[in-house]
Amino acid sequence: MNQFDTMISPSIYSHKEIKMDNFIVFASLPDMGQVGGLVSKHLISELKAEKFANIKIFEKPWVKVKEGLITSVTDNFDLFISENHKIIILSGNEQPQDPNNLLSLCDSFLCIIKTIGIPKHIYTAGGYHKPQLAGAPRVFAVSTDINTIHNLKEQGIDFFDKDIEIITWFNGLIMAVAKEMGFTATGLFGEIANTNKPQPLAAKSIVKVFSKLEHMKINTDKFDLDYENQLIEDKNRVNLGETFKDDPNPGIG
Repeated sequence: MNQFDTMISPSIYSHKEIKMDNFIVFASLPDMGQVGGLVSKHLISELKAEKFANIKIFEKPWVKVKEGLITSVTDNFDLFISENHKIIILSGNEQPQDPNNLLSLCDSFLCIIKTIGIPKHIYTAGGYHKPQLAGAPRVFAVSTDINTIHNLKEQGIDFFDKDIEIITWFNGLIMAVAKEMGFTATGLFGEIANTNKPQPLAAKSIVKVFSKLEHMKINTDKFDLDYENQLIEDKNRVNLGETFKDDPNPGIG
């Protein structure tokens, strides 16, 4: 082993053996506006999904110290299943910042999926920064499969054309790795005007599209409540003289 072979691989902990075919996978992590994280956590809650495995990545360039004792810091990514809805969901509080760890997470997750069975479709989600957003957030899609694109267009779903050429980090890369493994994957991206705080209305739009595509009844009232609370908080901050800054450029990541 040379000095370049010492990267620590992700650790996988399985609490329950799952075998299933023809199921749905939804894997999205927090991105701009936290949209990917909001969607996955909402699906876990509303579909009453149960945790059955988790992936740990040793990535942080620091350790914790308590009373002189060192402990490592890991990023945790949890896998949930709703057997009633035949769906597996990946969730986490952040994304790996090292590209190698990011790729390892995608590979490790999809290898777990392969041990479970053959999924009929893999979904991911995220935010699409649209600085001049007006009205309710629209959802734009991308896919690894041309037939899926045609089918979604027939259902009135918009697709990225020339405005977006690159989708960065987990919510983009997971689709590429899925394609390499022979799976069909689709990304759903909701418009957001602000990247610096959670965007529940974008997440709501994505969940509504997903529920329509997969014929699942999923309540979205919590997103409205979260948005109303944000409005109250923003008003209080303005009254205190605080200002808001945001990136003027469109993008995904």
